[in-house]
Amino acid sequence: MRREPEVVKTPPAVGDERLSPPNFRRHLQGYELGLVTLGMVLTFALLTLPRASEPSTLPLPRIDRAEALRSDAHERDLMSSAERAGLPFDVRAVGEALRHFGATSAQGYDPAHDRQDIQERVEIAMDKGQGPLLLKLRAVQTQYFLTALTQFERDGKPSQDLQELGGDFLSHAQQSGWFDEHRHCLADTTTLEVLFRFRWASLIEKARVFPFAPSLNDWRIYYRFLLLHPERLDPEQSSGGDDEARLKLVNSLARRDPDYPAAFAKGYLLYRLGDREASATEYRAQLGKSDSGPYALLARNYLIYALQGVSPE
Repeated sequence: MRREPEVVKTPPAVGDERLSPPNFRRHLQGYELGLVTLGMVLTFALLTLPRASEPSTLPLPRIDRAEALRSDAHERDLMSSAERAGLPFDVRAVGEALRHFGATSAQGYDPAHDRQDIQERVEIAMDKGQGPLLLKLRAVQTQYFLTALTQFERDGKPSQDLQELGGDFLSHAQQSGWFDEHRHCLADTTTLEVLFRFRWASLIEKARVFPFAPSLNDWRIYYRFLLLHPERLDPEQSSGGDDEARLKLVNSLARRDPDYPAAFAKGYLLYRLGDREASATEYRAQLGKSDSGPYALLARNYLIYALQGVSPE
């Protein structure tokens, strides 16, 4: 049989064979992504490892902004209703008694008689079932107070409305440093409304009676502001005095807001007051309540730092 030359291929010559070196590059494909992933893992591990750091965080109450907006809208509705329909004589009499009290206290006189007058007029209105209308009165007076305060921020002159509705608020706020160098109040509108409603409910002695009692969100707004800007009964009060005032506020807030990390806050404040041992105790208490969450790692870091200055005895 005849062999076709195309069927059987002739092996190449030994000299023509070109051997390629082993291709290791394919084993390294995607190494950049692997290095990035490894770096992220190491970084996360380092960040989550406890390490000593000086306490520097005071937690503030968490405010439900949506609820605050709903409350503001409700107050505006109450005010609009009062302006449309008016208020009966006995409710307006409560308003006048409150104004007399404010004017007396703004002038530095004893307002005890005016306070008694408030209680008598409130009881008359309540006996006539006009409690809901008192809420409308409060909404109206709140707005008048805010308008008067805005005018004071503009021209620096306290109006009659500001004195009658705010009482000693202006002098107290100035002493506590609640105005900046441009005479602008540090409290925003929502906070000012809450502060006014707190004072109003206290004056009519209904601070614990629904619907005059503050909501939990109101308490959070109130304490948030005071933790940032503590009240000062003494104009020469030091930063240490501010932290002592904050410590009392934290204890009061903890009784009303179970979600507030009070032990963590007290750990920070006690450290600032120079008591590292008590500070460490509070940070331990915080970790005992929750060893995870937003404050857990910080509590560990601050605990280590606080213990560095504590005697082993």
